[in-house]
Amino acid sequence: MLSLAIKVNVSREDQETVNSLMEKAGYVHQKRKYHCTFGFIEKLIPKEEAKAFGQEIVKLLQEHISLFSPLYEVETAAHLFGHVIAFLPTPTSARQLHEINQWLLQKVKEVSKGRFQLNEKTKSLSYVPHMTIWRTRHLDARFERLQGLVENHPTFPLSEAACVFFE
Repeated sequence: MLSLAIKVNVSREDQETVNSLMEKAGYVHQKRKYHCTFGFIEKLIPKEEAKAFGQEIVKLLQEHISLFSPLYEVETAAHLFGHVIAFLPTPTSARQLHEINQWLLQKVKEVSKGRFQLNEKTKSLSYVPHMTIWRTRHLDARFERLQGLVENHPTFPLSEAACVFFE
């Protein structure tokens, strides 16, 4: 059984904007795609169904976000889960992101005919989609510089629905 992360990437131009912010803070340029994860399905999807299910969810999510072009407005940088630095959204942005998360919760149930669901963490009403930007267990002066750089609330359009499978 496979796990699935369902996400929306920032645009290509904004990938570079995020990298520029990171470099100004002293971090190294990354090739990763910066994104906001909206849901995670843990070890429920049979391998033979994974590709078709993932493609359908991504198609529906892309159609949904294309209707209103969601924005990820950064409130602050935070150290989460003891091992990642992430951008957290402003309250206004968080409400919009949460609406997408709740829409996705229903679509996953609908498309899978009730067989799959988002994990407890990402289907919780308290879940706030965040943007992971760096993995580290130990913070240093770069983190404080990054927090200062995002005080003006940079905003990134979320434009490209995608998914990633995990064993």
